[in-house]
Amino acid sequence: MSFSRIPRLTSAVRALHTSAPARQPAANPTEIFQKAFGERAAAQTSPLVKNDIQDNREQFKANQFVAPHAFTKEAIFPTPRPLPRAPLLGPPKKIAVKLDPFYITKTNPLVHDMNPNFAYEFVNPMGKIRSRAETGLTWKSQRRVGKLVRRARAMGIISRWTNRPVPGGLGWSY
Repeated sequence: MSFSRIPRLTSAVRALHTSAPARQPAANPTEIFQKAFGERAAAQTSPLVKNDIQDNREQFKANQFVAPHAFTKEAIFPTPRPLPRAPLLGPPKKIAVKLDPFYITKTNPLVHDMNPNFAYEFVNPMGKIRSRAETGLTWKSQRRVGKLVRRARAMGIISRWTNRPVPGGLGWSY
């Protein structure tokens, strides 16, 4: 008696092996595999079992008119649409506490509200506040940095539209 969960390989399954000599014209290898392993193999997603979902080739039907460009590689194997990526929210807390200079030094970014060069470090070239994924700060420090930048904009210390200092203003140098 065998205690393994995998059924014993039969000669029909051995026909799938590439080095076995072809004694008779084999049927569809997927059917042989499904017969050997039963209904469970058909239900599972396995690289050995070809699913219709994975096979995204263009299907041709009998007596159907096909344009010549339909035989190109691009038409037969269309490129799949890229999956939308989840937004990157930044590092987890365990990593962020090691990167965040405000957390490490136990300081508050709002102390630097009159320093435009400090505020410009957290603004991208278009004038938007850099995301937590870019800064690598903790959630608390990122909120405070956002408050710092908004406060500096409201006071006119930094520009709303760019990350360059205004000529003649605070933080501007020759």
